[in-house]
Amino acid sequence: MRARLAFVLPAIGLGLAFAFGGCTSRSTPEPANPTAEAVAVAPADDAKTKQAIFDLCRKMDESIAPFRWDLKTCADIPWRTDRNSEEGRPLIYAEFGEPTSANKTLILAMVHPDEITPLYLGFQLAQYFRAHESELKDAHVVVAPFVNPDGFFRKPRTRMNARGVDVNRNFDTPLWREKAVKEWNTKLGKNPRRFPGNAPNSEAETKFQVDLIERFKPAKILSIHAPLNVMDYDGPTSLTLDRFAKEYVHECYQLRNRIRAKMTGYFPGSLGNYSGVERGIPTVTLELPSANPKLAEAYWKKFQPGIHSMVDFKFENDDRKIVTNPPRRK
Repeated sequence: MRARLAFVLPAIGLGLAFAFGGCTSRSTPEPANPTAEAVAVAPADDAKTKQAIFDLCRKMDESIAPFRWDLKTCADIPWRTDRNSEEGRPLIYAEFGEPTSANKTLILAMVHPDEITPLYLGFQLAQYFRAHESELKDAHVVVAPFVNPDGFFRKPRTRMNARGVDVNRNFDTPLWREKAVKEWNTKLGKNPRRFPGNAPNSEAETKFQVDLIERFKPAKILSIHAPLNVMDYDGPTSLTLDRFAKEYVHECYQLRNRIRAKMTGYFPGSLGNYSGVERGIPTVTLELPSANPKLAEAYWKKFQPGIHSMVDFKFENDDRKIVTNPPRRK
């Protein structure tokens, strides 16, 4: 996923495409400034963990203050953490809606911390779903808005994590051992921004994403990036009818058409390869048109309705492993 030779859409066209669904954008009520005691975490989280999440959010609020965003990262959100980053920061996520629903959507943001605008959308989505949980009828949403905090707090901010690894090239996909490092050495000219690591699934931030996928078993995944200005789809297609039921593939096409996503290719070790191609989970990368923080609020207003539309989309034939199609004629 996130091939750099992507099919690029005009900014206004992409916005209209992902705004499909007819949902009305609503402003999120401004929460009060949180204290360590007010940071909502699940009862299982101990006081030390609670303080760590609060410290993370406080430092983040200080870091984004120059952007003058109307955004509070911690207030009233039930953040959880099960794993720390390579430098020991809590990797946070929150759940909204009905946990027993099969209509689960995993939303990831800030995988590459030098892409600033996804940070705003990630945390704004958490605030939005918190304020509008009653609208999540038969839906369960998991939001992980800050996948790579270590890279964010570097000066300057970096695409990679603390160990210099691009965590969107580090997933354990079938061709990782054969191609990932080889292509980095040759095609990518050892570009440090694209380093896939010395082994697949070696990074805490990669394992964090894998944990969320394995634990919640999402029906669909949205990962927010910038600035390629494209909607990228990885998942079942007509070429995978030998692996996935045709009814399920048809519904994947319905989702893809609803948000007007394109197939732009994928890399060894990318999320789209790992979850979409190999596991048959429709995985959409929303590439915002710019990483300019001044545009973040405008992007929120433009893309929030489409994101809600994707969350609302339900699969009736979620059969990823049992193939019911007759064999193709040769």
